[in-house]
Amino acid sequence: MKLIDSNLACPSCQAALQPKVLACPHCDIKVEGPFQLNEFATLAQDDLHFLRIFVRCEGRIRDMESALGLSYPTIRARLTALKHKLAGEEGPDGKDADAKAAEEVEAQPDAGQILAQLQAGEIPFDEAMKRIKRLRAKP
Repeated sequence: MKLIDSNLACPSCQAALQPKVLACPHCDIKVEGPFQLNEFATLAQDDLHFLRIFVRCEGRIRDMESALGLSYPTIRARLTALKHKLAGEEGPDGKDADAKAAEEVEAQPDAGQILAQLQAGEIPFDEAMKRIKRLRAKP
């Protein structure tokens, strides 16, 4: 039997579909009624993958960097976005958590981007060092 993703949208109106029937595969008993999905069941597959990596790395962002191939600021921004999604929050500016996380990542270059700017001659050495020190000082 093929499993169906719980993140399906109604083909007619695009609203989220809700489960109505639960069945036991062993005795074939069925329970019908309105069931409520928890906040994890409504996450997209990429968010669930990110959450699995977070748990496997025991919350150590430095370990997540190598596992995901992402920079520290990007992982922090995605964690913040995921936290807001799980809480069902939207920013005061009306933007959802994904949009805010993308802006944070763009606004805060990581050390690799700073070093690339230094190598390209866009910023002097002293400025690069100041920016990297500011990155390291942030939680």
